[in-house]
Amino acid sequence: MSDYDKRKYIRYPAEPNEFVTIHYLDESDEKTGQRIGLGQNESFKGCCVVFVGEVSFKKGQEVFCQCGKLPKMKAKVAWIRKLEDQITKVGFSMIE
Repeated sequence: MSDYDKRKYIRYPAEPNEFVTIHYLDESDEKTGQRIGLGQNESFKGCCVVFVGEVSFKKGQEVFCQCGKLPKMKAKVAWIRKLEDQITKVGFSMIE
């Protein structure tokens, strides 16, 4: 079964040039940071974001995700795929 068939929710393309801001804590839980990426698609329970540059997210890491003008929501890193050198796609799953 492909990843596409495993999806629970329909994916919708993000608005053109929609920025997604990810707020996170480092491994010591002391220092906060943020990364801004370009939204690729969204669903009822998550989103896919493309980042340029080094990405230090870990699968299962809890973050806060803000897609476009939507409010900041708690999310978890669901998956990470390196597309090319310095270009990475990351899936975030929203936590209720």
